[in-house]
Amino acid sequence: VCWENAQLNQIPKDKVDFVKSEIASFLQQKERDGQDQYDVIVLDPPKLAPSASGLDKARRKYHSFNRDALKLINTTEGGLLLTCTCSAAMTQKDGGQYFLSMVQGAALAAGRDVTLLRVSGAAPCHTQSPISWPAGAYLTAALFRVHPVTTVS
Repeated sequence: VCWENAQLNQIPKDKVDFVKSEIASFLQQKERDGQDQYDVIVLDPPKLAPSASGLDKARRKYHSFNRDALKLINTTEGGLLLTCTCSAAMTQKDGGQYFLSMVQGAALAAGRDVTLLRVSGAAPCHTQSPISWPAGAYLTAALFRVHPVTTVS
């Protein structure tokens, strides 16, 4: 489907790359290679915090995934990071700020400056019943502008 959408938008194959991979090893390998930089990264890992009891461990994983992804964003021109969580515990803690503050911490650890552009929840196809609220609010997608790396002379 990704390639079909790229063709529909007349994006040449040499200008786009779609990767479906085990996230931790992919990010670590790309960082070791040190050559690839991306303009856009969509980071959408599986549910890492099935309950509040797993929140600390999940936060550490989300932090490392986001830190490593941010390091791969184009350092000269910057780019976009769309990072997601489908863990209700991450989405709901601290009024929704827990996930966003984790991304900010990951940006600091990566040495990158980010600006939050948009936070979205579930799409209309994910209907929510008032009976299941707030448990039904489990999806968060946050779009960040990752600024170019500036060197101080």
